[in-house]
Amino acid sequence: MIDAHISGACSEAASAQGHVVRVLPVDEDIAVGPGESLMAAAQRSGYKWPTVCGGQGTCRTCYVELREGIDRCAPIGSLEQEGIQALKKPVDGWTRLACQLRISGDGVVVVKRGVRARKH
Repeated sequence: MIDAHISGACSEAASAQGHVVRVLPVDEDIAVGPGESLMAAAQRSGYKWPTVCGGQGTCRTCYVELREGIDRCAPIGSLEQEGIQALKKPVDGWTRLACQLRISGDGVVVVKRGVRARKH
């Protein structure tokens, strides 16, 4: 369960920019705009997100494991489904491609190693 300070931050950011996703283990909140993918939102916010294909859904390097909020994520599309199957993961909603993942509500928590702030 997300603690109170995260929930408060999520509510403030969500009202201005869509919805907020907590990314572990970096323990950062990323505001995701309406119709924007999680990976695109992270890159827009200055984070380096592991990818080879640049968000085309073909390399599958960007995949995340959901910890919370599966019901606040848009349904899996056919391109994403193919990618998840290629990863040999069940297509049950708990593994997603960040470049395809759209958020429909607050309280989503994902795990993605390798996410870091860009150096200026």
